[in-house]
Amino acid sequence: MNRNRLTIYTHVGGWLLFAFLITSFLNNVRGDGSWMQIILSVPFLIFILFYMGVFYLNLYVLMPYLVLKKHYLVYTLIAIALFAGCFYARPFEQLIRRARENAMMQMHPHNVADRMFPLRPGFQGNNRPTPPPGAFMNRPAMLQKQFRIDLLSLILFLMAMAAGAMLVLAKQWRITERNKALVEIQKVKAELAFLKVQVSPHFLFNTLNNIYALAITKNENTASGILRLSNIMRYVTDEAKEDFVPIVKEIGCINDFIELQKLRLSKNSTLDYSVTGKYGNVKIAPLILMAFIENVFKHGISNHTSTKASIAIHVNEKGISLKTRNAVIRKNDNRDGIGLINVKQRLELLYPGLHKLQISEDNGIFTVILELGNAQP
Repeated sequence: MNRNRLTIYTHVGGWLLFAFLITSFLNNVRGDGSWMQIILSVPFLIFILFYMGVFYLNLYVLMPYLVLKKHYLVYTLIAIALFAGCFYARPFEQLIRRARENAMMQMHPHNVADRMFPLRPGFQGNNRPTPPPGAFMNRPAMLQKQFRIDLLSLILFLMAMAAGAMLVLAKQWRITERNKALVEIQKVKAELAFLKVQVSPHFLFNTLNNIYALAITKNENTASGILRLSNIMRYVTDEAKEDFVPIVKEIGCINDFIELQKLRLSKNSTLDYSVTGKYGNVKIAPLILMAFIENVFKHGISNHTSTKASIAIHVNEKGISLKTRNAVIRKNDNRDGIGLINVKQRLELLYPGLHKLQISEDNGIFTVILELGNAQP
């Protein structure tokens, strides 16, 4: 439903409820069940219009143009003036008085006339004078009730002012929160873009080093390595700009990367690599697994000593899991931690509450277990 239409329906419903409550009270005062007569009476319409005027004046004029623009003194003076007007007008008391007098006139017209206009000598029976219009409102001072505060009118006035102020402040709060959310989203996007820019050159730099080594030794797999690097670069430049990509594309990039790394492995090194499960429509943040896989080759594989490493990826409709194990051959230097630091930050940004990361080192064996929920179901 359109928001403007919903607002109109809400306002109409609120005023109908207010009119119903006042009418019910007045009907109890009159005691004759004349609902329509009360609703269509001029005093009742004036009463409703008075509080509607107070409410919408505060909602659309006083709050937006005075309070939100910090003209607090002017707003306070106008509010006091309106309060004083309500204090002296006593709209609810006047409405009650009219309702009671009308009820008395309809139920006991002669008794009311006798009390208000007692018979003078010479007037008998039906020759009593007819009270002039407005006589009940202009009765002699000795018959007037002592002036008193119409507390209910003042309470209704304060409620109308408060309701208008609350609606304006609530709307302003929603606007402020939306702006904060937009700023936060832009900040996250900028941070993700920066981290992705850091990850991609770091990964490509290491891969180019491997192909350079193949070219120097005139290895017959150099051409194949360049083709795989081309696939990886296409993925990094075209696909990795998205926040999430199909898992099949990410695994394709990982396959090319591992094949490039295998080109430089000696017979002393053993790698167990497996991918299991069903891809389905599962998506993943691009290059999120690459830092951990790259870390296996960078710190757990050596052509000079016998090494063994394992990489296992499992995919199902619930998400993705990665487990790597490798011996620690080389410790991190100042540059080596960039990839892992960045990927941890990306996990916090893209998988809040949807990931578990366990990194441990026991007896020279470095283990990583990463579980990712399906962030894009």
